[in-house]
Amino acid sequence: MRFIFASNNEAKTRELTKLAKVLGHEIVSYRTVLGEKLTFPPESETDQESNARGKAAFIHQFLPDDWILADDTAFFLEAFPERFGVKAAREFKALGLKGIQEENAYLLDLYANIPAEKRGAYLLSTMAACSPTGEITVAACRGGVVLTRTPVGGPDLGGLTDLLLAENGKTLSEMPLTEAVHYHDRARTLTALVQQLQH
Repeated sequence: MRFIFASNNEAKTRELTKLAKVLGHEIVSYRTVLGEKLTFPPESETDQESNARGKAAFIHQFLPDDWILADDTAFFLEAFPERFGVKAAREFKALGLKGIQEENAYLLDLYANIPAEKRGAYLLSTMAACSPTGEITVAACRGGVVLTRTPVGGPDLGGLTDLLLAENGKTLSEMPLTEAVHYHDRARTLTALVQQLQH
């Protein structure tokens, strides 16, 4: 399928474009189609589904003949259940962290003395697809199970991909893209969403 992606996050757009291509789908940034960058309505700090739905519906009004895709991703740490979540990116920004390396270093410091049984961590992607008729379909999937003690691989697929171990015991950065799509939160969610749409 071909989706117009409703996001101003260029890194996320590049990442999802790579993943979607391996899965046989096409992702195009809404900015490429409209030729301009829009300001999205404010988002909730607690409700991923409403955030994804809101972004998809917002871009749909400008591109009513296309399938619009939107994502909201949250980060959860077992040892710090009250922190991060939907507002993880905002927290990193408030801390003055610049870029994936600083964010990863901060998380490793935060988890430095956490025992193995409390190192659970995952990303949760929620996606909304808005059809040309305005109907919205939503799916959500997790990726990652445990935070490593040191980065493994490089951050080729966005933040945390060299810190989160998947169910196979590897980080996404250690895997070839054709393997990583089976464990990546956004790839899993896109697959589940397309399956819903096809049914």
